[in-house]
Amino acid sequence: MSTEDTSIAAYMERARKALGIMHGKTQEEVDEITRVLAKVVNDNAELLATMAVEETRMGNVKDKIIKCHMKSQLIWHDLKNKKTVGVIREDKESGLVEIAEPVGVVAALIPTTNPKVTAMSNAMFAIKGRNVIIMSPHPRALNTIKKTVELMNEAGAKVGLPENAIQLITDPSVEKTNDLMREVDVVLATGGSAMVKAAYSSGKPSYGVGPGNVPVIIDEGADVDAAVADIVVGKAYDNGLICASEQAIMIKPEMSDAIKASFERNGAYVIHDREERRKLKDLMWVDGHLNPDIIGQSAGKIAKMAGIDLPNDDIKILIVEEDKISPDEVFSKEKMSPVLALYEYDTFPQAIDLSLAIIKNGGIGHTAGIHTPNKDHAREFAMRMPASRVIVNACTATTAGGSKQNALIPTTTMGCGSWGNNSTSDNVSAEHLITVKRMAFKHDHPLDTTNVFEKD
Repeated sequence: MSTEDTSIAAYMERARKALGIMHGKTQEEVDEITRVLAKVVNDNAELLATMAVEETRMGNVKDKIIKCHMKSQLIWHDLKNKKTVGVIREDKESGLVEIAEPVGVVAALIPTTNPKVTAMSNAMFAIKGRNVIIMSPHPRALNTIKKTVELMNEAGAKVGLPENAIQLITDPSVEKTNDLMREVDVVLATGGSAMVKAAYSSGKPSYGVGPGNVPVIIDEGADVDAAVADIVVGKAYDNGLICASEQAIMIKPEMSDAIKASFERNGAYVIHDREERRKLKDLMWVDGHLNPDIIGQSAGKIAKMAGIDLPNDDIKILIVEEDKISPDEVFSKEKMSPVLALYEYDTFPQAIDLSLAIIKNGGIGHTAGIHTPNKDHAREFAMRMPASRVIVNACTATTAGGSKQNALIPTTTMGCGSWGNNSTSDNVSAEHLITVKRMAFKHDHPLDTTNVFEKD
């Protein structure tokens, strides 16, 4: 039986010792450790995905395996050529030299919705910058996160990862997490709004996230079948747990029949019956809140819980026709399940207004999507949306956090900017966990200050 001291003071003492060793690592050494952390999660994807579903009782094994493979490979590919040690940039013409230093001891809050990949990515980001990390796990995912950390430490030790460079609080509690956040140098808060708020109240620099409530427009002239296929994939992915998954779609009435038919061909069940709609709403909305029992469950299981008979066992998502948007309307909010709201619009400006109302109803700052052949419409939509990521002609759930299909930074921690009370709108990565100091050589500026305010 382990007798290791689990006080926050002890975690911090061990972390500081490991940090001293990490500070002496070269770029090549931290790169190799970071690569190994990703590879061990990739190689154990099935084990970790199965553990996560069994322990959290949310999501599905198939998609969690895909997520392990996809995120480990994408994040390593993005990080491998980035400089995070010593001189990282040098402008010989201006005489400016940028030098990277570690931020220190990082606290990472790991959520139950995405335990193994968030643990991996946060560890990779920290180690890439020569930091050390202490993870505070959601209790419902403790065993999965513990196994992930054990695998990373075992693999990392073989290539020079110091002991205690990656630590895990094994008896998590709200008080212990709060104590940890007050002692570390930087906080990564991936989780519920309460924990993110606590991170920003800790007095330490923090990178938090926000909830998603992603509106998606299917514009006139869009490839309907391609758009619908993307939306179904995104809404069904990991049973709707992804914060960037599609939550509400906007369509024109004259496109309605074609779009609904396409949805049905792609495995969606469109709820037309008022009684079925009432049953689903009563199941999902309990005492003014989303029912936790439906979070991350399959469409078939949710339908069965609601007493709705589906036409077959292959239904991937449920679609509810809606015309209301309010904090009291469950279908207009983030549903964390394979349930999608469908709205109709007459003009493109109206579609933007609907999208704006949706994203302000609980997902401001996160993500929005549009399927359109019209670049002007896409740009107009992006200019109007208070969203840090606007996805065009692709699945939001699988691409907002970085993808082979776009140039966004791969991550599991998506900032929502000042809209979402976050300190960044970035996809958080290793560059957020280094301090850059600048060495400036004396340099004669080409600016003639005697006439700087003169008109050209």
